[in-house]
Amino acid sequence: MASTTTVGKYLTKRLEQAGLKHIFGVPGDYVLDFFDLLEESSMQVIGTCNELNAGYAADAYARLHGIGGLCVTYGVGGFSAYNAIAGAFAERLPVVLISGGPRLTERSDRHLLHHTIGSMNLQHRVFEPITAAAVILKKPEQAPQQIDATLGAGLRRRRPVYIEIPMDLVAQPCIEPGPFEIDTTIPTDLGALAEAVAEAVTLLTAAQNPIILAGIEVHRLRIQDALVALINHSGYAVASTLLAKSVIPESHPQFIGVYKGYLGRETVQRRVEDADLILCLGTLMTDVNLGHGTALVLDIPKMIVANSDKVRIKHHVYDQVSLRDFMVGLTANLPQRAAAPMISAYAEKGGVEKFVPVRDQEITHKRFYQRLQHFLDLNSLLVVDTGDSIFAAADLLLPGKVPCINQSFYMSIGFSVPATLGAKLAAPERRPVTIVGDGAFQMTAQELSTMIRHRQNPVIFLINNDGYTIERALHEGPYNDLHMWQYHRLTEVFNGGWGCQVTTEGELEDALQKAQAEPDTLAFIEVRLDRLDCSEGILRLGQIFKGHTAQK
Repeated sequence: MASTTTVGKYLTKRLEQAGLKHIFGVPGDYVLDFFDLLEESSMQVIGTCNELNAGYAADAYARLHGIGGLCVTYGVGGFSAYNAIAGAFAERLPVVLISGGPRLTERSDRHLLHHTIGSMNLQHRVFEPITAAAVILKKPEQAPQQIDATLGAGLRRRRPVYIEIPMDLVAQPCIEPGPFEIDTTIPTDLGALAEAVAEAVTLLTAAQNPIILAGIEVHRLRIQDALVALINHSGYAVASTLLAKSVIPESHPQFIGVYKGYLGRETVQRRVEDADLILCLGTLMTDVNLGHGTALVLDIPKMIVANSDKVRIKHHVYDQVSLRDFMVGLTANLPQRAAAPMISAYAEKGGVEKFVPVRDQEITHKRFYQRLQHFLDLNSLLVVDTGDSIFAAADLLLPGKVPCINQSFYMSIGFSVPATLGAKLAAPERRPVTIVGDGAFQMTAQELSTMIRHRQNPVIFLINNDGYTIERALHEGPYNDLHMWQYHRLTEVFNGGWGCQVTTEGELEDALQKAQAEPDTLAFIEVRLDRLDCSEGILRLGQIFKGHTAQK
């Protein structure tokens, strides 16, 4: 007879084998027995202040670690996490959501149980559209196969999955788990690959001014090595999209910057849009990711668009061609040539422009980011929130292989604070540098407490410009106002780290020096700016938005 375990232990073992070392969540009565098993496992359970934040933390953890996970109770817990799982689905991240559930013996519409609205299948149904697979475990003998199939779907498709485990199934016997090996390679049709490469090489060889636009799927598929090899071999200039910032080392001599269309630097916009052929590699054609609307005006006939499992060239679509195989094929078949004359992002910044603080001068948005450029080092990890932070931070030149975490497709404000918690656990050797606006911070401020609890050491810059600045740029109104907090004193409330408020360049300089002198301590620096002081990109976005509104 095969040795046996329990359904709950089988699931925890598979999570360990899938690579999880930490799991986020909030306990509740429907999932307490399973939480006991998580505590007994090799994974560290990270209790967050709410389920939404657990989802954001798992999302950021997956960006760096390859898989993330969270565990919640039914109804009030699952629905609270829904927004975070939707974001992970949009941005191609394998996050495992485990929800406890009512007992199978109680799953009758005649029973009105707490945390439900009467229907016991509703939570499963609402998660189906935003997951690669969603399952309610109902029979112990079927649970192992269902768990394996669900986890495998998430890892292969790079999407979240949902596993609901009823209370009375946790301790039910099932077979012991064996080895767990999931083939995540994307299969390629060799004939389609050969034809796609041949057509692409013909067009690229004839092009006078081609460019590579690198997208986030290169990162999600962990194929940066193939991209860098192609860049080096071809000599092409390369820009990244906003979502894919840091997909290649930004000190690379052929990297010209982050493409944000009309919202970004004019030199980058002109170089990309004036190219006679754009090689899009792993790029998601979303509005904000490509400069809010610019994705709609890029000339499709002059683009080769390769995504995770297909290539589109003009009106030809080659299915079952993996992005990695396509890039490797281009490198093998394109003629090697030296880099074309270009102004790299590093050269455009004059190496990195010098910054001399004027101690009594009020700090401005522009000067803050100029100073932050020099604060980042090789051990940093940049996390930016939705809003002006995304557009402003895009023009920072990251040293070495410093990663950047942002959510510029789904764009849920408040993402960055719990994301910092998850990112630090996934990359403990790095020190997070987080930029968050006051509006975004008020959404998820509680997770500062969890970072302090786990003795994390981020440097968090709270940009306080008295309200929703990005919304003011789009459409002013009293709904953009916030109640002013004494943000810098929250470290006292949460009992850890240190905080300060800066209004001048000299005060900012002192705060940065203190953060560097205390590398193991959380630093919370509130930067006070004028309410209308923002990036040029946001001002341009406001002009576009108001122009569209006026045309209606």
